[in-house]
Amino acid sequence: MEQSNPKFRLRLNLFDGLILVLVLVVGGALVWFGLRSDGGSGQESAAGTVRYTILIQRMAQGDSELIQPGDQLEETVENHRLGTVVSVRAEPALAQVLDQENRCYVQTQLEGYEDVYITVESACTQQEDALLLDGGYDFRVGQAITARGPGYMGSGRVTQIEREGQA
Repeated sequence: MEQSNPKFRLRLNLFDGLILVLVLVVGGALVWFGLRSDGGSGQESAAGTVRYTILIQRMAQGDSELIQPGDQLEETVENHRLGTVVSVRAEPALAQVLDQENRCYVQTQLEGYEDVYITVESACTQQEDALLLDGGYDFRVGQAITARGPGYMGSGRVTQIEREGQA
């Protein structure tokens, strides 16, 4: 009496083959980019200090007095440390309005509002295309930041960056 041992035979149709090739390509891409990004970590420079300025436009007049040098700022979305406030400067808020008589735009002050310039200092690491703050937040000039400190919060843009040893 002979026993019937069926041999294992892999039968793939076209659809199964395409799925298999797709999975292999995605896996290869993940390995490639994973190895490449690990090698790219050597492109970061040593830690240094950076001073940058955040402009918060049209803040209610008098609210800038809440912001004090020495305050610790945090980014509100992911709670990254942004650094320590070095100085605060308030200027009258300006807006462009159309002068109907002369048909041109003119700058005018907005009553009850002020533009606040907050200078912040933090440790940072320079990457290929951005600076990485001590708290892990990467930023560039022109980028919007929503920051909070003790008793206040505001949203503004980075207007200036000064790295240690550069002016």
